[in-house]
Amino acid sequence: MRVTRLLIEGFRGWEHLDVRPREHVLLAAVPRAGRTDLLAALARALDPNSSRGAALSDLHQKWVTDPAAEPGTDAAEPETDAAEDVQEAAPSRRLERVAAAQVEVTLTDFDADVQQLLDGVLEPLEPDGRASAASEAPADAALCVRLAYRLTYDEAAESLESVVYFPARSNPELGQYHRVPASTRRALPVVVLDTGLPLQLRAGMGLRRILDDRDAKAATAAFDMLALAVEEAVTQLSADTAITEAVDAVLAVGGAGTLIGDTPVTAEQVGFRAEDGSVAALLRTLRAALHLDNGGMLGLAQHGSTVSAVLAMAEAMLLATVPGAVVLADDFGDQLDASATEHLASLLRSRSGQVWLSTRRPEAARAFEPTEVVRLVRHGGVRSHHQFTKITDRKALSAMRQWHTQLLAALTAPVVAITEGPHDVAAIGMVDRRRPPAQLPLSAHGVRLVAAGTGGDGGTSQIPRIADLARQLGFRVLVLIDRDRDNQQTTDELTKIQASCDVVLRLPLGAAIERALVEGLPLPEVAAASAALTEYGIPDPMSGATDEWAVSNLCKVIHKQGLHEQFLEALYSDGKAQHPPLILNALAELARAADPAYDGPQVIGLALPSQPAAS
Repeated sequence: MRVTRLLIEGFRGWEHLDVRPREHVLLAAVPRAGRTDLLAALARALDPNSSRGAALSDLHQKWVTDPAAEPGTDAAEPETDAAEDVQEAAPSRRLERVAAAQVEVTLTDFDADVQQLLDGVLEPLEPDGRASAASEAPADAALCVRLAYRLTYDEAAESLESVVYFPARSNPELGQYHRVPASTRRALPVVVLDTGLPLQLRAGMGLRRILDDRDAKAATAAFDMLALAVEEAVTQLSADTAITEAVDAVLAVGGAGTLIGDTPVTAEQVGFRAEDGSVAALLRTLRAALHLDNGGMLGLAQHGSTVSAVLAMAEAMLLATVPGAVVLADDFGDQLDASATEHLASLLRSRSGQVWLSTRRPEAARAFEPTEVVRLVRHGGVRSHHQFTKITDRKALSAMRQWHTQLLAALTAPVVAITEGPHDVAAIGMVDRRRPPAQLPLSAHGVRLVAAGTGGDGGTSQIPRIADLARQLGFRVLVLIDRDRDNQQTTDELTKIQASCDVVLRLPLGAAIERALVEGLPLPEVAAASAALTEYGIPDPMSGATDEWAVSNLCKVIHKQGLHEQFLEALYSDGKAQHPPLILNALAELARAADPAYDGPQVIGLALPSQPAAS
């Protein structure tokens, strides 16, 4: 079974959402963009156990503006002086809650048993994932069913009311609902992964459910044997001389043993047991312990979060082995290492009919096809979703490799800043890291630096390709480019880049990234850093000179040898060097342009910093 459409109206932070997955779904999002809310909405419609968690906050709220009252025209009012400024009444704003939250899910690809249960509410399925509204459908059309969850608030009774129904045979406006039986919902192959503390034997926990599913009678017999063994052990403990003498000593104080009973109480009447003495109480006290490496038998918590996370995920996946199931998993991989995250995500994807997995981890996304990624973003406080379109153009297909090599690392960042190549990223990123704490880094503004290309395939001609990919997934796209020369070719390239991004930053004319590293710095500091490059087996590019030819030669060597970071490291080595002024200016402008409220020019030309006077 799989979901072909998820339609949300007024649920939590979603005013409207219409997702039509092609196959599996990897949900990635910027903070507060609604991936948990999306999965919760899906579960409300499909999982009988999820409907109990309804709250008033599930009803979407938004600010609405009341029109300002028109100024009165009562003749009794004093006239206003014509020269006096008349201020219009400011419109008032209030939070308004929707009348109902609605979640509609379209399902298809049922097995024979489930399809029989749905007989009478099945509808033809359109190729775009919607149920067909046509009165007549082709005989070979695939069949689907729509399930809807509706939540309303009764003001008079101050209570929430929810219903799950078949839209095909209901009319919500008239209050007519053909409800979905709980037995039908339980028959649907839907699994919600819960990755709590693993390997717990108490009732309701994952390992206990696995035991009960495999052989409930054998599990009960094992627990009864445990209870008997513990009872015998505790009886022996209670009769031990050391214990009885200590208990009798307590009971003898002030005649306590005589005061608490009808007859004097001694250690013979005192025993020990776990809580209420039941097997359930005993099992609640048990925690898994593992013997790993040479550390001996240690509690699960002492082995670190990764061990617990791997076992919890394995336990959840074992419970999710329902053939063809729709599997819902939130915050996947938060406590896992990179390789385990990718491996388990791949395993979950291959074993499910359809998986809806939300994550903050780029490694989880590597297990999915790019077209299976649904990225959620917020623009001006409004949530929206983005997916890659199906690609048939060969140039676009070659550009798609930038998804894994560049954009994937920015999965949850709201903004990407694209540079011409990896050396630009390395140099700008290093200056960004070395700035004093008072100057917030780009990450504090939600910006991730990425390169157009991974090596020699970068450059301005490649920027529109990766920018188009980023725009498809809802990123705010900034670009930082060189300005080697002004001619028709660079003008045409700039026009293409502008069409693919939000804001373009250009270095000054004639300044590539290498020149940007040295512009505005005292030349003796530049020469000292140049001399340190001899450690990499090359002659000193400046040879102690501080003229324009020496600086130009340094820039050529840095470019040819790829020594951008090494030059900066040498520049910062004494702890007293200045930061490259042109790079600092670029960082400041990137941070400014990253703000969604930015209303400045689309092309920002960076100015050359003034050269410090010679000492």
